[in-house]
Amino acid sequence: MMTPTEISALLGIDERVLCDDIATVGCPARVAYVRGVARTALELRRTLHDTAVAGSPYSVQECQRLLTIAQSSVNL
Repeated sequence: MMTPTEISALLGIDERVLCDDIATVGCPARVAYVRGVARTALELRRTLHDTAVAGSPYSVQECQRLLTIAQSSVNL
């Protein structure tokens, strides 16, 4: 849950270079960044799912919303 600017500051690298690399399809920096975002999203969604199973009305609604988005992104 960090921006490329924040990551570049922590790594001590040029922000413009990192942002350009992240914007370039096929670049290893982009692959790493997208993988990190996906892992974070997965962790958050697992937590959301667990709270939905425990009965949180907000979590149930949010899970339904995310499921709708996921289903609309593929031809089922």
